[in-house]
Amino acid sequence: MTKNELIKQPKISLIITFYNLGKYINDCVSSILNQTYQNFEIIIVNDNSNDENTKILNKIKDDKIKIIHLKENLGQLLAFCEGLKYSSGEFICLVDADDILLPSYLKTILLAHLENNFALISCGFGEINEKNEVTSFSNNKNNKKIKYDEIENLINGNDYFELKEVKAPFALWSWNTSTSSMFRKSALDILEYYPNKNYWKTGADKVIFSLLHLVGGSANISSINYLYRHHDKNNSKTTLSTGNKKFLSEEYVNKIIDWNKKIRIDTLKMFLNNKNELIEKYNKINYSKMFLRIIFCINLKICAKIIKTFAHRLIKF
Repeated sequence: MTKNELIKQPKISLIITFYNLGKYINDCVSSILNQTYQNFEIIIVNDNSNDENTKILNKIKDDKIKIIHLKENLGQLLAFCEGLKYSSGEFICLVDADDILLPSYLKTILLAHLENNFALISCGFGEINEKNEVTSFSNNKNNKKIKYDEIENLINGNDYFELKEVKAPFALWSWNTSTSSMFRKSALDILEYYPNKNYWKTGADKVIFSLLHLVGGSANISSINYLYRHHDKNNSKTTLSTGNKKFLSEEYVNKIIDWNKKIRIDTLKMFLNNKNELIEKYNKINYSKMFLRIIFCINLKICAKIIKTFAHRLIKF
């Protein structure tokens, strides 16, 4: 970072959605507290976990941490929105309670944001198992399992990274859709209008990535600063292996297609139901561009059916 950018020290809010992942939460929180960039707050949203996991969570103490206990299980997207209400940062990160952020995560992605004007920026990531062994990592040429606290040996140790703008038309299934990203808080206002938030018990990042990519663009940086943990409670069980190669099962691919369709249809409905408000927020030209991008990503038969249903709401631009 430049001296002027370091003086500004924009605050970052990391929102952890927590549901019965007490086994991993301490490693996750520790990886955040050990960041090289320190102007941040951690907001943990306990999505009505059981008593055992809630006790584990309540033992975590630090001045940077705020824990929000929900009285009912809302699911990941609504839990994230609850955490957003308590956030005071200019930038927001959605963090899974079982994942690990490498020490330079915040500094590197923040620098990319300060040098560019995207709504979200994601980074490269590796995979980690329940033994804290890195099982997949692009710089690990020998495919050797190593402990995540040794991973700095595989990183250049500088702030260099390449940034690549994402060119996907709308939904982001064609690139890195992990939670390894940082959002501009101002861009997250679009979530207010998204319908059916309670549908997304998991996979909240898919909705957030897609909407923010739509309203403010997105990019991915080459450096690896994040580790995704595989275990029996996440989608890792749908990943198949053949030798050293991994690929998604047909079941999970079909699930991705269904999720993608859900996001696109819900977003189109959102633009039809809130036309005046969104035009006021983004102006008529930007509204029209976003609306067209959504339409051209949807099956024409489905699109025609939706437009017919909401035809009475359509007004000429």
